[in-house]
Amino acid sequence: MKRKAFLPFLLCLVFLAACGSSSAPAATETGAPWPSHAPEATPYVRLQAEAAAPPSEAEREEGEHYDSWEELIQSMYTAEGDFYGIDWEMQMFRELPQDEPFAFVVHTAAMLQGADSLEDHIALAQKFIDLGCEAKVKEMYSVEQGQVYTGWATVIITTPAHMWEISESLGEQIFLEQLYESVDIRFDKVVWPET
Repeated sequence: MKRKAFLPFLLCLVFLAACGSSSAPAATETGAPWPSHAPEATPYVRLQAEAAAPPSEAEREEGEHYDSWEELIQSMYTAEGDFYGIDWEMQMFRELPQDEPFAFVVHTAAMLQGADSLEDHIALAQKFIDLGCEAKVKEMYSVEQGQVYTGWATVIITTPAHMWEISESLGEQIFLEQLYESVDIRFDKVVWPET
């Protein structure tokens, strides 16, 4: 009888020991400067209760109409001078060490709409160089189902303090976001300035 009771006890001990040794591994240093609430740091799972109800027919017909690109931007994003971006990301930039340089990606409205060229990205990078930032243009090249795709990303390197300083002198609204690791990997070739 003691033997039958001992076996489940032993199995419980083995199970508990296995659970204790399978704790999550220590975080490794990826070199990314972004705080842990960056979207690539923790996956977000939407609960069924959080899902918004689909709009009614009247709401779809009514819709929201904007007279300009600027009005649309103001309705969707947070602005800081001539920069705008996703609200939590702009807040994250304010919380970064303000005197340490970080890499950011910048886009004009035309770039966000897919109407861009390498020359547009070089001109944007040059604008930021003239304002005292480091800047480069990176290229992505891929072939999918026989179709050739080329894209560019304008990357600036500056301190958040300097970024806020120049935010009133850009002359146009510029979308600002962090340089995500996945973007940095895809846009793997620096095409400007030429080395």
